[in-house]
Amino acid sequence: MFVIAAVAQSFAQDTQIDRRTTGEDARSSTDNPGSTYVPVHKFDPKSDATADIQAAVAEAQRTGRRIILDVGGDWCSYCRQMDQFFRENPEVLELRDKNFITVAIYYGTENKNQQILSHYSRVLGIPHFFVLEKDGSLLYSEHVRDLRTGGKYDPLKMREFLLKWSR
Repeated sequence: MFVIAAVAQSFAQDTQIDRRTTGEDARSSTDNPGSTYVPVHKFDPKSDATADIQAAVAEAQRTGRRIILDVGGDWCSYCRQMDQFFRENPEVLELRDKNFITVAIYYGTENKNQQILSHYSRVLGIPHFFVLEKDGSLLYSEHVRDLRTGGKYDPLKMREFLLKWSR
């Protein structure tokens, strides 16, 4: 029994690690029975950001979690560093995914998603987080550079940010 639980936990952690870059989500339909929500964890210039946010709002209202709009792109080295940060800090990833629905919003030369992002405060740099309430209203705008120390994402700062805005 213990071995089965350990293997299942290891598989779940492996799934969580790559969910942003592969488009897979750590929360399966068995974790969210009745949910038809399809997570958006991959930066895609062709994605309909408005529809993605509307779906996240519906899921946030259903689950009681807040939303993080993760504005960036696959071209962004700091975004790739953040992916690596979450792979190396699974406890911070778990904290984020337990409390937030995270939606990757592409921002780059191919598509700046200006129409939908104009509903929020100015993007100060890439990557950028917007924390939204369950109803989609803006709570906070975070230049993610402020969550770094010594050229790296800081686990303590990221954890404090997530705890502060998780409710």
